[in-house]
Amino acid sequence: MKKYNTMKKTVICLLALLLTGSISLNAQFGNSKLVLTEGVINEQLKQTIETNISAFLQSCNKAVMEGKNPNLDKNATTKDARDRFLSMWKTSPMSCNVSLIERHCLTRPAGGYQIRGIPVTMLDAPEEEQDQELVFNLTADGKVDDIFIPVDIHQYNGIISNNNEEEDINRRLMVLDFIENFRTAYNRKDLPFLKTVFSNDAIIITGKEVKIKPNSDGVMQSLPQSKFVIQVSTKKEYMDGLQRVFKKNTYINLSFDDIIVLQHEQYEDVYGVTLKQDWRSSTYNDVGYLFLMIDFKNELLPEIHVRTWQPAEFKGETLRHDEIFQMGNFDLNIIR
Repeated sequence: MKKYNTMKKTVICLLALLLTGSISLNAQFGNSKLVLTEGVINEQLKQTIETNISAFLQSCNKAVMEGKNPNLDKNATTKDARDRFLSMWKTSPMSCNVSLIERHCLTRPAGGYQIRGIPVTMLDAPEEEQDQELVFNLTADGKVDDIFIPVDIHQYNGIISNNNEEEDINRRLMVLDFIENFRTAYNRKDLPFLKTVFSNDAIIITGKEVKIKPNSDGVMQSLPQSKFVIQVSTKKEYMDGLQRVFKKNTYINLSFDDIIVLQHEQYEDVYGVTLKQDWRSSTYNDVGYLFLMIDFKNELLPEIHVRTWQPAEFKGETLRHDEIFQMGNFDLNIIR
């Protein structure tokens, strides 16, 4: 019954969009088409990428109209890509409301290609969060290998343009790829992926402001009306908590802002990422500062050694930069 109601809600949302003219007739019949304007010299590969992503979007449009899961072509997508995308689909079916999408094709430092900024409508998301974009990673032969939600284009450009050395730019692209996939893992409630990227000995710290209710007891009244509490969790404790959060919420959306990426002074393959995280879910919303220390020693399997979160404000005041956890607060010699 719950699945039926979700499908019914999705179809009603789509019909409403059609009636208001938000979705073109071409998109209605699944004709969203990608055209690459530059980035691929080989014409056959160019056509393969265009065909694979266009077919992917058309499958989504058709699935929404029929109230089903998309039938993704196994010859055009990897198993990991299909599994991860269908996890996203469970939180919210999506359609593409643009008939012609012209984009550049980027070459990924780790190999393969990337197409950014593919517009979609998340039909089960709150109205103000329905307009989203997707990033498609592709293998060297043009097969869809991963799909995730990107950071804002201004954040992306700011991080990439922060250094002109090609080696550092490639590393920053790798960091961004990880951050975007990390963000989307929460959206798709992908606990297995998150268990993989956190080191077994990861330091996981959360901080929260605890409100103290007024009390007739004289001792209680003498205490401050709020205090800041630091909580340290093991990987297992954090994952168990996430499992409960994922089960409790039908929809989760994370967005990242004010992203700062810094390389470790001693270990060139370790990066610290500080960002402002906006968490929106079915049951709870908050804004806070997230810090991640990520080890890219194994580029194929990067690991998070440190993850911290703090509220954006304490006692009504925004945290100062020196109050936010950062790389210098942790000794990597102990962690690594």
